[in-house]
Amino acid sequence: MISSAVGSIVSELNEFIKTRFRLDEDRVVLSNLVNPDGSSALKEENRIVVSIINIQEERLATPGGHSAISAGSKQPVYLNLFLLFSTHFNEKLNQESLRFISAVIGFFQSKKVFTPNDTPQLDSSIEKLVMEIYNLDFKDQSSIFSTLGAKYSPSIVYRMRMVAIDEGMMDYSTGLISERDTNSSTD
Repeated sequence: MISSAVGSIVSELNEFIKTRFRLDEDRVVLSNLVNPDGSSALKEENRIVVSIINIQEERLATPGGHSAISAGSKQPVYLNLFLLFSTHFNEKLNQESLRFISAVIGFFQSKKVFTPNDTPQLDSSIEKLVMEIYNLDFKDQSSIFSTLGAKYSPSIVYRMRMVAIDEGMMDYSTGLISERDTNSSTD
């Protein structure tokens, strides 16, 4: 579900950016900013990078306001995903990076809610996604880029609300232990 939700947003934003700037190639990529070894995760420049920086349970949407579910009950888990949209442009194109981050903001200003009816790439099991700006103060913003191991670039964080995880195929139960193995020796 997470992959489908984020992938559909990236795909639709890519189409918007390509149309707006009359481009032939995708400019929005789902990626980390930095690889685990500290090197840049992107080889291409002039991109908007979408990174998942946090996943939280939406407790108000969970029945009873918490995630404690009775045995045998399979309630969906509702999640909020925090997405960082950052620019990865050549230093000489800093003004261009501002144009692109403004286009991201404009895109979500014009379309805040995504449903399978208006977003063909969205998995039909997702009822809706709501995108809203998540404001960060300077300290939090600095912490995010430090944690990611990246240098600051023009960016914005959006909270994607209400991704429901309902994996009906995951039915895990433990069996009873019928007898204890007393034949093993401990020499």
